Amino acid sequence: MPKSNTSAVKAATTAPKLVEATAQRPSDVFDDRGRTIPWIARTVHRLYDAQAQKLLDTETLPIAYWYYLRVLAERGEVNQLELSKRVGIASTTAVPALDYLEKRGLVKRERDPNDRRKYFVKLQDEGKRLVDKMLPDLTDMISGSLEGISQRDMRVFWKVMHQIEANLIQMAQGDTIVD
Repeated sequence: MPKSNTSAVKAATTAPKLVEATAQRPSDVFDDRGRTIPWIARTVHRLYDAQAQKLLDTETLPIAYWYYLRVLAERGEVNQLELSKRVGIASTTAVPALDYLEKRGLVKRERDPNDRRKYFVKLQDEGKRLVDKMLPDLTDMISGSLEGISQRDMRVFWKVMHQIEANLIQMAQGDTIVD
């Protein structure tokens, strides 16, 4: 007879108690299901990504690469390191993404004339066309997700989110770039 995995059994019996205990806590950190703000933010982000990917599939563009195009559309030409920070991706992870986008003719990388180790990245005409084509559909999808939410509630939401962002930026002490 196989041994039982006591840690797995303990975790399975403890998890519902943990959710119940956190849901009963009079705390702003947990919702009524025991989820934290980062947890629900990640869940909502993943749901948005899944819906956005359906739209981007028409252009065979992975959602992860869309973020590079959006930053470049907003910021213009930026160096590769700043771009990866603004997208929130490690600079080494940016290389395959930029390779793909460059092969598709969406972006162009050029060496920094003052430092040949660095590259500037800019959106090409085809990249601009793609952003201009996809942005309205993506904006409509986001708007649809806000059905039933009043303008007043949205103003409160934005106020709260901006305050959380400011608090986290202050906690980061300059370690991150936020777009």
